[in-house]
Amino acid sequence: MSDQWRALKNIDEHCFGCGQNNPNGLQMKFFTNEEKLRSEIVIPEHFRGWSNLAHGGVITTMLDEIMGWTGIYFLNRFLLTKDIKVRFKLPVFINEGVTIHGWVAEQKSDRQVTLAAELINSKGQVAAKAEGDFVLFRAEKFASMNLVPADHLQRMEGMFSSAQQDQQNCCREGA
Repeated sequence: MSDQWRALKNIDEHCFGCGQNNPNGLQMKFFTNEEKLRSEIVIPEHFRGWSNLAHGGVITTMLDEIMGWTGIYFLNRFLLTKDIKVRFKLPVFINEGVTIHGWVAEQKSDRQVTLAAELINSKGQVAAKAEGDFVLFRAEKFASMNLVPADHLQRMEGMFSSAQQDQQNCCREGA
């Protein structure tokens, strides 16, 4: 696995998971080494659950978000979460720095993929793991579902094109 991590571009500034202009969100940023995606975050106090623990729903959101980005980046497709299973292994605390990794576990068909993720605590321990089934969509089908405005859909397609170009440049440089 490459140790070179490169930042990915985000186009949705207001997404709860990755929107950099969402003051109530996680503001996750993503990096790739062309085998996995990674995000690092210090869990803010307003995401607390009981006492000084990070809320389990927020941990699940972080895992789902990185899996979604993993599918978008590596498969260059629109996707929706069909099913997600999270295993909480260790407590995760507010104000704790964590690292989240995502990867493609299995491409089951042209329409379905299993993605995986793990959250590593500040001590380097796996604190939570997730696996999810995601439904893949081509742009035309996603557009016909009217889930996002047309201009937003075009920006998302631009993000895919950028990702494909980045992957090609990376592979050429590494060859």
